[in-house]
Amino acid sequence: MSIAASDIKFYKAVNNNDTAANGGRIGTTEIVDNSLNNGFPNVSSTKRVEGLTRYRKEFIRNENTGDLAMYSGEVWIGVRSTSDDYYQLKAGTDMDAQSDAEGYSDWCGTGLLANAYGSGESSIEVEFDTASGIWDTAPIHIDDGVNELDTSVVGTPSWVGNTATITISGELGHNFSAITTVVSTIVDLGTIKTATDSWVETSSAGTYDEGTYPVTRYNVGTVTDLWTLTFSDATNFSVTGTNTGSVGSGDINTDFQPANGSSYYFKIDKDGWGGSWANGNTVTFTTTHAGKGLWVKEVVPAGIASYSNNTVTLDWRGESA
Repeated sequence: MSIAASDIKFYKAVNNNDTAANGGRIGTTEIVDNSLNNGFPNVSSTKRVEGLTRYRKEFIRNENTGDLAMYSGEVWIGVRSTSDDYYQLKAGTDMDAQSDAEGYSDWCGTGLLANAYGSGESSIEVEFDTASGIWDTAPIHIDDGVNELDTSVVGTPSWVGNTATITISGELGHNFSAITTVVSTIVDLGTIKTATDSWVETSSAGTYDEGTYPVTRYNVGTVTDLWTLTFSDATNFSVTGTNTGSVGSGDINTDFQPANGSSYYFKIDKDGWGGSWANGNTVTFTTTHAGKGLWVKEVVPAGIASYSNNTVTLDWRGESA
C-alpha cells in the first residue's frame, strides 16, 4: 500500500484576512480544487489601481489512513497567473502568522524561458515576474507541458531587469522552447508525518516508558497541540490540549485513545505505565499533525489592466515507503 493522490489534501489556515494575525494553525476548511476564490478573494478596482500585496496560508496534509509518512514533499507553481498579477511561495510553520511571513526572504518564484535551449545547455535565461524568486542552490522545476526536468541553481543568478541568467547543475537533457516553458523554484517541505515530542513527567515515583510504548499517532486524527495529563489519584487521569481543550479521562489500566471524528487524537498504551502515581502528578507532551504550512503571496502591481477569473496552479509531489 502506498500514498494515493487522494490522500493529500489542502486546508486553509484558521485565520484568513489581511491583518498581522492572518495565518496561524491549520483550520478545518478544505481548499477545493478549481473553485472560485479558493485561495484569495477578489481584488477591488481601487486596489488594482493602487497596487496590492497580500498573503494567504494553507496546509498540505497527508491523510493516508494507513498512517504512512510522505517523504520528499515538494510544491511549486505549475501554471502562472493568467493575469498581470503574480504569486510566490514560501514554506511556513505550524503556527506562524502574516507578521512573520512579511519578514521572510527567498520566496519561491516562477518565470518563463526567455530563449529556446537545446538539450546540452547548462546556462539559461528566465524572465520572472519580478527580480527575485530564485537564488544560489535553489531547486527548480522546468516544464514545457511535455518534457520536465528537476535541477538546481549553481552560483548566484545575474539579473538584467526581471531576467535572470542561471547556471544549472548538469545539462537540460531536453529541448525546451521559449515563452511556453515554465521555470519554477521548488518549495522543499521534507517529510510530512505526525510526531510526538517534549515528554515530561512530574512524578518522582510514577513512570511511563515512552521509549518502548511511544504515543501512537494518526494521520487523520492527530493535531498539533500541547497535551497535559493530570492525575486525580494513583490510577485515574484527565487530558486536555492547549488548543483542543478536554478530550476526556482515562486510567493506567486501559489504553487511552480519545476520538477525533472518524479517527483518534493519539493513543497511550496501558502497558507503558509503572511506579506509583498520585493526585496532582502530570505528564505533558506535544503532538504534531501530518501536514506542513505553506504561504502564498499575491502581488498586484499598481495600475494593471482589469481582469477576471485569473487562475494559478500549484503542483505537488511526494514519495511513500
